[in-house]
Amino acid sequence: MKLEVKTIQLSDIVPQIYRADYFPFRPNERIGPRKSFVHSFVYIYEGKGLITIGTTVYSCTREELFYIPPGLPHSFHADHQHPMVHASIYFDWINTIPRVGDMSLFHFGDQIYEPSECSPNVVFQDMPTIPTKVHAPKQMRWMELYLHVIENIEQTQEDAKLFRRAAFEQFASELANLWRNPTLKSDRRMQAIMKQMKEFPQHNISIEKWASQLGISTSYLHKLFIQEIGMSPHSYAIKCKLERAKKILRETNLSITDITEDLGFGSIHYFSRLFTQNFGESPSAYRKRLREGY
Repeated sequence: MKLEVKTIQLSDIVPQIYRADYFPFRPNERIGPRKSFVHSFVYIYEGKGLITIGTTVYSCTREELFYIPPGLPHSFHADHQHPMVHASIYFDWINTIPRVGDMSLFHFGDQIYEPSECSPNVVFQDMPTIPTKVHAPKQMRWMELYLHVIENIEQTQEDAKLFRRAAFEQFASELANLWRNPTLKSDRRMQAIMKQMKEFPQHNISIEKWASQLGISTSYLHKLFIQEIGMSPHSYAIKCKLERAKKILRETNLSITDITEDLGFGSIHYFSRLFTQNFGESPSAYRKRLREGY
């Protein structure tokens, strides 16, 4: 008996996320063979190793994203010196039967299972077949959305669930652009600017100054930046500031006022509003939730 196949448009997706987590492998660790009853993305966050999907063995290293459809056997073998860390999301593109707990997501070993237990496979009418493997730098906006889903999976409020689903939908939309245009190349100039923004988010360097350094117009820089990651230089700079703010909130006792000033947000109200819009909770609520969980 073959798996059910549904043909849909990308705009038809109503993703249901069942599990999302980071999984660090031990040196030389092997997992599988197993089958997922649902769809899954497996992102190599760090390290390297091998992934066998179906009958094909793929070498894998950091910043590679793998797609595994339901019912397809797969296994993992971590490198003995630099074992991989997976950042994985297990999901359905459209709502199907309710699933609770890991045993409803995986089938381990070679035992016979019923294909009807699997979610439907999906064919998108408006784009090519989903590739098994793509290069996925962490700083790309769609990968930031993907990791955001994982990092906020434990929030159970209804608005948090809605926010995760919206982030996953946007991730899928922007990833689809890569599927349609697999030959698009990264612009090293934009990558260098993003690296500066991420490493030094407290520095407010104007677009005009970046453009002058590169010898191009501000409008062309803006176009190149959006082409590179799907967002403007200003939006990416704000994103970097907010991510640094999360780190400071987690790791220090610095006041919200000091964080606002150090990262150049202008006002506490502006900082709090942006933080809440991006992460679904205020800076103080984020810090309190993390520390109450310790």
